[in-house]
Amino acid sequence: MYDNPGIKDTIKQNWDESSKKYDQSPGHGIHTKMEKEAWKNLLTLAVGSGKQKILDVGTGTGAMAMVLAEMGHDVTGIDLSEGMLNRAKQKAKQTSLPVEFKIGDAEILSFPDNTFDVVINRHLLWTLPHPEKAIKEWNRVLKFGGQVVILDGNFKNYSLYRKLWRYGISVPLILITERKNPLHQRYSKDLEQHLPMRKRERPQADIDLLSSAGFRDIGVVNETVARTYSFLDHLKYGYWGGHFLIKGIKK
Repeated sequence: MYDNPGIKDTIKQNWDESSKKYDQSPGHGIHTKMEKEAWKNLLTLAVGSGKQKILDVGTGTGAMAMVLAEMGHDVTGIDLSEGMLNRAKQKAKQTSLPVEFKIGDAEILSFPDNTFDVVINRHLLWTLPHPEKAIKEWNRVLKFGGQVVILDGNFKNYSLYRKLWRYGISVPLILITERKNPLHQRYSKDLEQHLPMRKRERPQADIDLLSSAGFRDIGVVNETVARTYSFLDHLKYGYWGGHFLIKGIKK
């Protein structure tokens, strides 16, 4: 199923292109002090307050990695996209935060067993061709008793209410205020056919994957992802909904 290495090259190219404006969208970059504090509160809930050695898988432009570093954690961020990592490195340099960013594949990690206290990711699993393989790798590099944290959302299966909001309010507003087509698909329909999490009901699918990989004490907190939208941004992007945080402990 999705073992053609050229497909991953296509995915990488898509994210390299997206990196140019990625941080501009609500929910991607962090734009206010209030939003940053909200993320700090959420991440404290996720990983605790004591210093942890953390791997941020699919770090993108480094938003979560840098918040975690600012909180005092030892953070490494990996991503398949050089474009994303270049943006992340620029931001880290500007803020003098000691985050190590490097190229890495979420499904084939280069780290030894039992390396990290926490493996965290945001908006990643839906982009992976082999999510089961990725989660087994995350389990491998975690120390015993370490935890995995997944921040994501059920963005594909909208209720009728959210569909009406999206097409009746969100799309027209984005077209007018941002002059971009919000219906543009990041991946082609053909490519999406090879991404299992795009077709599964989440967060239950995530729970099943973690359980199969041997994690214990799996817990879900719904609608917790830190968002401090302005009223206009809420009208444009609030229809997403379905956000969740999942934690699991390595046995």
